Amino acid sequence: MIHRIVHFALNQRFFILVLVSFLVVGGILSFERMPVDAYPDLSPPLVEIITQWPGHASEEVERLITVPIEVQMNGMPDLETMRSISLYGLSDVIMSFHFGTDKYFCREVAYQRLSGVDLPSGVTPGLAPLSSPSDLIYRYVVQSPDRSPQELKTIQDWVLNHAYRSVPGVADDSGFGGTTMQYQVLLDPAQLYSYHVTVPQVLNALSANNANTGGGFYSQGGQFYYVRGLGLVRDTQDISNILVASHNGTPVRISDIGRVEIGHAPRLGEFGFGLPRGDGHSTPLEGVDDGELIVDRPGGRMPGRADPGLHLLGRVPQVVGQARLDGV
Repeated sequence: MIHRIVHFALNQRFFILVLVSFLVVGGILSFERMPVDAYPDLSPPLVEIITQWPGHASEEVERLITVPIEVQMNGMPDLETMRSISLYGLSDVIMSFHFGTDKYFCREVAYQRLSGVDLPSGVTPGLAPLSSPSDLIYRYVVQSPDRSPQELKTIQDWVLNHAYRSVPGVADDSGFGGTTMQYQVLLDPAQLYSYHVTVPQVLNALSANNANTGGGFYSQGGQFYYVRGLGLVRDTQDISNILVASHNGTPVRISDIGRVEIGHAPRLGEFGFGLPRGDGHSTPLEGVDDGELIVDRPGGRMPGRADPGLHLLGRVPQVVGQARLDGV
């Protein structure tokens, strides 16, 4: 058999050269179009549905949220397995599909079926960011010697978070640490009693006096003038001037029954960080300058000088791209 193949190749040299040329061209094209990934994704398409219901036990979450979602998601096209976990105030349903299924198709079908789930009032399920279990996680730290943790938390949530999400290849940006700023109304029980005002009245007044409304338009001199009511609060003074009730013909405002302060939400824990040393252990951060951005990666760290929330915006794509390359 081998002698026949060799004899045919020697007699049909032109055909063999053409065949080899096609093989070489096809190999070059395949090599150029072949996706090269240092960490190939070997996991099937996943869709994760996360639902928060604060203040409720895991039994209630399982019975009123997790089970209805599972029943609604049963029978999805190419669905392979479905797993779920119910915790205190949290429901997590994870669905895996057959290999080769379009991940965007899976998310679209899951999102459509979520609209038919009967859930408790005020509960809104959501899909986890499009990512894979084999994805990489990069960490950065923003700190400043003259800014409070609450200010850095605000910069992270409203500036850096949006900037990182706009970078191609970044699935999500989650912040840890710091305190969440709140506008807090601290009521005086003695003043509430003297003005005969209840707490539900205060809550209703705060929610009803924080919105803009439309008032239509009126015509004058051949022109239309649009009318609208501006009621959104802008600072603590606006909150203090909100009318709550009327006592003996005298208006009762928030400032009469309490005070308005800028505070923070109750903390449920604290978050610490450290930098890895060469021996595999971690050491606390020391000597970090104002606005230094640190991205953990194998073999060390990559700093990027930036003022938090301001000059960093222009460097976000370069920082993330360099971190991805160095991580590989």
